[in-house]
Parts: sequence; structure tokens; C-alpha cells
Amino acid sequence: MPTEMLERLQEDKLQGLDALIVSYETATATGDGEDEAAAIADFFVDEGIGVRQSSLRLWDHHWTRALAGKIQDRRERGAKLLSLLERGGHIVRRGAAIARAYADLSGQEVARLAQFEEQSKAFSLWVKECRARWEMLSRPHEPLNRERIAGSQAAYERGEGEPVSDVVARLEQGGPLVKE
Repeated sequence: MPTEMLERLQEDKLQGLDALIVSYETATATGDGEDEAAAIADFFVDEGIGVRQSSLRLWDHHWTRALAGKIQDRRERGAKLLSLLERGGHIVRRGAAIARAYADLSGQEVARLAQFEEQSKAFSLWVKECRARWEMLSRPHEPLNRERIAGSQAAYERGEGEPVSDVVARLEQGGPLVKE
């Protein structure tokens, strides 16, 4: 599926949910709809989890394409992507707040609400991590040292080196990566 189509789908979903959230925020403030409060809370939990999942998929798609060098204008695409992720995070947080308000109004336990609230709190940190990763794509990388690679490959072929299990055991004990 083309990247532009995924972005457009996410954009449409976020706009629709944003409008819905505004209407339910107003209804929460006025105390309307107490009979259906638990169902409304459950709806916002489901939709919020859906926004989170679609944001994860959108990020994975863009990140995979960026690493493969298949994104022409990374700066422009990255700005659009990060904007969608930030908007998604805002909607997830607002949806969690509305779901909590309606759950409290109903006096009933709403499935997955506590989990969704935790996810909504962590979402903004995840977006910051995504932003940092995206910015790393523009950093210049050091060229490969072909002589060092050839030397390492030759040493490996001769059986020199340390078994991976020993390296892992040393790291698990808090030791250095390279044996001194």
C-alpha cells in the first residue's frame, strides 16, 4: 500500500476521532448519557487502542522504507509522519481521559481501561523516541573500514575469537563487551 494512502487513512481516522472526542467531552461535562456510559467508555478504549496500533504500523512502515532508502524526501515525509504520531498521541490521551470519565460515571469496571491508560501515558515518550530515531537517519555515518573487516573475517575463519556464549555471559554479569 502506498505511503501516501496510509498517511491519508491515518489522517482521516484522527480527524473523525477528534470530532467525536469533542462531542463526548461536552456530553461528559453535562452529565448526559449515564445509561450508556460504560458502553461509551468501552468504545473509547477500543478506538484508542486502535489508534495506537495504527500509529505503530504507520511508524513501522515508514521506518522500514527509510532504512531501505525508499523514501525520497525523508525530511518532508518525517515531518508528516511525526505530526500524525503526535496527533495520534493527543487523541489517545484524550480518549483515555474520556473513557475514564464515562467509566466513573457508569460505576462499572471497563475492560482494558487501566491498560489503555498506561499505554496512553507511554505514547508520548514513544513518539519522542521515534523522532530521535528519524533524526538519526540524517546523521553522517562513518565509512566502513574494509581492512578491519577483512582482518576480522580472517581471524574468524582461523577459529580465533571468543564464543558468543562467553560474551553474553560476561555482559549478563555486567562486564565489558570486549574482553580486556
